[in-house]
Amino acid sequence: MNSDKKISVVVVDDEEEARNILERQLMSFDDIKIIGKASGADPALDIIMNQSPDILFLDIQMPGKDGFTLVEDLRRYLVNTTVIFVTAYSQYAIHALKVAAFDYLLKPVVFEELKEILYRYRTEKRMESAGKKIDHLIETLNAVNKLKFNTRSGYILVAPHNIIYCEADVNYSWLHMGKDRKEIVTVNIGKIEEILADYNFYRVSRSVLINIAYLTEVDRKSRTCLLTKNNESFPIYIPPNHIRELEKFIGS
Repeated sequence: MNSDKKISVVVVDDEEEARNILERQLMSFDDIKIIGKASGADPALDIIMNQSPDILFLDIQMPGKDGFTLVEDLRRYLVNTTVIFVTAYSQYAIHALKVAAFDYLLKPVVFEELKEILYRYRTEKRMESAGKKIDHLIETLNAVNKLKFNTRSGYILVAPHNIIYCEADVNYSWLHMGKDRKEIVTVNIGKIEEILADYNFYRVSRSVLINIAYLTEVDRKSRTCLLTKNNESFPIYIPPNHIRELEKFIGS
């Protein structure tokens, strides 16, 4: 990177206020140029493919595709941009970032921490190893963060961020990871809730546990919540008392 060239940046976060706060902080640096902002992974991918930013500030937990899925998309398209995750949740994700030597910022972003990360970027020329770091992150997520669930014939390994919701089936449970992708495991929903306690899941009813990262809508009138992933929608019934508890859980 030429020393007199500005560092191009894209900011991706589903919360407008979070995007605006980070934008204002980044504007304090003379050598930073914000070339795009997005509220989700798909519009972000379009911007990144067209603009080729030096740095991507990326929220992890977003409705639809999460930050990790976007990283996988970037690797598939051979995009080498430095990813700096911005997160308020998921200790497992932070652990993965540390193992993979990625940078990350905790919300609310502290200006001095942002300043330090940008200093490291300038001095270490992180773009040179961005592709390898993405590979390492994906390997880490696939290896370190998968959970083992017993099945009728053996067991499966599943990364928590790939699970959209879990559904009870008597003493077994279904793990839903897409419209045409689900697995039945020989664990009851109560035990599943315990296993996923640290991964931002919420029990919306006696029989269903949802991944908050994919929650996009709650309809009090129809008593449903809508989960969305990769343009697929999953309406889930939720009792009225659980709607109020869900609002408390997500801080509404």
